[in-house]
This record gives sequence, structure tokens and C-alpha cells, in this order.
Amino acid sequence: MMSAETTAHQTTHSNKLWLYVNIAIGVALILAGVAVLFLMDKEPTTTRAVAVSPQQGKVAPDFLLPSLTGETAALSDYKGQVVLINLWATWCPPCKAEMPTLNAFYQTHKDEGFVVLAVNDQEDAITVNNFIKTNGFGFPVLLDMQSQVLDTYNVHALPTSFIIDRNGVIQYVHMGEISRQQLEEIVGPLL
Repeated sequence: MMSAETTAHQTTHSNKLWLYVNIAIGVALILAGVAVLFLMDKEPTTTRAVAVSPQQGKVAPDFLLPSLTGETAALSDYKGQVVLINLWATWCPPCKAEMPTLNAFYQTHKDEGFVVLAVNDQEDAITVNNFIKTNGFGFPVLLDMQSQVLDTYNVHALPTSFIIDRNGVIQYVHMGEISRQQLEEIVGPLL
């Protein structure tokens, strides 16, 4: 027969063992969660790039959208020009950060047949107009209230830019903020 002291010792030992097992399981779950979060942070960039890159080398799909000036504009209106379609929103920090670069490049090269079509995703005309006027941007701005262009061009992140040559073929797709150097290297030879 076991003494009360032996039983108490075994119960304490058993409780400690369960405590250590639970701590080990908890630590393993936390590490697994951190690993998943790390991989999720890396995954979208790769997935998004694969989603839009097959469009490179294909004719850019036409679209018709209202502009900030109240007219409608189609991509086909700019046939024969080098077009940069920039999908953006005023709430998007990288979108706002690249706008001065896009505007400066547009102002420098518009007489060479270059145009930026800034296609805003799902924001009202007042919000977009205030942002454009406040910052003094001069390129055409189109309003995509139904995400028509985002859906057609299979865009999953803002900003995304499509550079289209004079024949209407997508030459380059860029997700994220585009730099002046990238514009010079990619658009420059097309002008």
C-alpha cells in the first residue's frame, strides 16, 4: 500500500509533467503562428506578380471610364501613344508617394507621345478631384467606380502600373511604387 506522501509526490510530479508538456505545446504553436505570419507576408508579392505577369506581351484590353473633367475616355483614344495606366487610390500611401514622379515624367515626355492614365479605384469624384487639385497633377484621371479595370487587368494590389507601347501591347507590369529610373529605363526606349 502506498503512503500518502508517495501519492502526493506522484501527483505533484504528474502535474509538473503536464505543465511542461502544455508549455512545450504552447511554444510550438506560437512558433508555428509566427512562421505562418512570416510566410503570409512574403506570399502575396509572389502571388500577385504571377497573377498579372502573363498579360505582358499581350494587347491591352480597352476600357471606357468617366474622367474627372466629366467626359468619358477610352484606352483606345490614346492609340499611337505610349500609355502608362496607373491603378491607384487616395488612401494608398505608395500610390500617393509615386504620383509626383509620374506627374514629372508625364510633364517631361507628354510632347513625345507619352500619357499617364491615372485610374482611381472606387473613390468618388470629389475625393479624387480634391487630391489631384491639391497636388497640382496634370495627367488625365479616370474614375473606376466598379473596379472594371482592376478586374479586367487582374490587379490585386495598388498601385499597379501597365506600360503599353504605341501598338497597344503591354510591355511591362509593375506592382508597387515605380521610380523615375524605372520609367526612364522602360518608357524611354518606347518613345
